[in-house]
Amino acid sequence: MESCGKLMPFLFDERSSFATVLEEGTRLHLFAESYSPMTLCILQGSDDFWSSSFVRAHSEFLQGKKVVLQGYYPDLKHNGRSIRYFYETQSLRKKLWKLSPHLLYYRYVTAWEETFDGRHDAIEGFMRQHKVDVILAEFGIHGCTMTPHAKKLGIPLVVHFHGHDAHRDPLLVDFLDRYREMFDYASSVISVSRFMSDKLIRMGCPAEKIVFNPYGPRDSFFDNQSTYDDVVLAIGRFTDIKAPHLTILAFQKVLQQFPQATLVMGGHGELLEACQTLALALGIDSQIKFLGPLRHEQVMPLFSKACCFVQHSVQPTYGDAEGTPVAILEAGAAGLPVVSTRHAGIRDAVIDGETGFLVEERDIDSMAEAMIRLLSDKSLCRNMGERAREHIRSNYNIDRHLSCIDGLIEEARKKSSVGSRQ
Repeated sequence: MESCGKLMPFLFDERSSFATVLEEGTRLHLFAESYSPMTLCILQGSDDFWSSSFVRAHSEFLQGKKVVLQGYYPDLKHNGRSIRYFYETQSLRKKLWKLSPHLLYYRYVTAWEETFDGRHDAIEGFMRQHKVDVILAEFGIHGCTMTPHAKKLGIPLVVHFHGHDAHRDPLLVDFLDRYREMFDYASSVISVSRFMSDKLIRMGCPAEKIVFNPYGPRDSFFDNQSTYDDVVLAIGRFTDIKAPHLTILAFQKVLQQFPQATLVMGGHGELLEACQTLALALGIDSQIKFLGPLRHEQVMPLFSKACCFVQHSVQPTYGDAEGTPVAILEAGAAGLPVVSTRHAGIRDAVIDGETGFLVEERDIDSMAEAMIRLLSDKSLCRNMGERAREHIRSNYNIDRHLSCIDGLIEEARKKSSVGSRQ
């Protein structure tokens, strides 16, 4: 296994810097003058604006020309248009078939489109038309469905895992064989936490293919200066894995000592209505602000008032887990101490007792105590927040994160070019 940049053992010391500066002589070091233009196809999954900010950052900031496929296999779309209807390699034959009776068209065209060959025909047409050099699959699920097509076309594949695609066990049961085929073909497999890397190895990914490359917040977060008011901030999806209802239950206990405190919750998801109902049932709805989904420019002002950031991530009964939550990285970069759980990559992102407080999953009493301690001591908030800022600045760098992926993509392309010449 490798950390992005310096080659190093995976089991590094708990306090060691695990995102070291790229060093000359390592295989991931990039020199701008040696970079040549290329076309990268990104399998992005959801086309929802509110999808993960780091996925959007990849399509915006990675080098080269990017063409993005959205949606879920086999219904892949480019710029809102289904590739199965606009990128076939045999479009003329299909047009001629449209002159035939409907039953024959369905039998020989529509039914064929649902076969592997039919799906491959559309993917091949898309890749050829855009002259794709490398495929970057966001999420393992998208990577494994694309693997047989990439292999048949001889296009190298880099797979970026993010969270549920490595940890949601009931989902993975049906994909495990395809995951192993993907691990065998992929040039590199990107992990965002040590917890995730361990899981990928257990699923059969060769350790030497795993590259540990945690996300990083955008630079604008480092400029934030909070006034550390009696505001507790929580931004994230309202889902089982983030357990926002447990944050609310912990905050109810906080209000017993700080009745003037406010919990600001931003985001949306399937548990939003349940959480709003819970606040009403507990009689604390006046102290909780539910802001719904937020754009970047709406998020930044919220960090300028908060005294801390909270997120009660848990592993649900069905086995899911976080990667490294970007909101926690952003909060640390913004100078806020973080109160969270000992869960997945959070254990690396938050240094317990120095940049925030970590509690056991589902321990709402300890979470409440941590929030009370910070609300009671604003100098502690400020000192922890500044240490958090430096920790994130040193270890979670968005430019380094992107450069690492650029390096893996370039390496995959070069290996493919060498192989095609042999």
